[in-house]
Amino acid sequence: MQTDPIQTNLDARYRTMLILWFALSMSVLMYLIFVQLTTVEVNPNLKLSLALNTLGLVPVALSFLIKQKMLDRSVEEQRLDLVQFGYVISLALSEVPALLGLMDHFLTGSKYYIVGFSVAGLGMLLHFPLKKNLIAASYKQF
Repeated sequence: MQTDPIQTNLDARYRTMLILWFALSMSVLMYLIFVQLTTVEVNPNLKLSLALNTLGLVPVALSFLIKQKMLDRSVEEQRLDLVQFGYVISLALSEVPALLGLMDHFLTGSKYYIVGFSVAGLGMLLHFPLKKNLIAASYKQF
């Protein structure tokens, strides 16, 4: 029985995307655990906390725009690598609010760091890799 090389390539790329999604999601979780295990001096600065948490919304919003552009382009050009690239960029941008929340925690000791982690977690969940995007980028190859 002959296996289809295109289907094998799709499965391998999808597994890679799932592994990357899982690894980046776990890094956000590890940052959160790190915050819980450390103690910091409380220097309340609500403006800085608000600025950092608000700034964290920008990369997540951009991640959706960039991913959609990359997915559209991958279908037009029939390039599977653009699907992976779009997901990697969007996941990396979704991790930024967690890093800003981590920064908020260590700079101000504020409990508002959880906002950044929540935004990052939501972004990661919404960027869960879908196999249909790979199939759409390769439908002319079948």
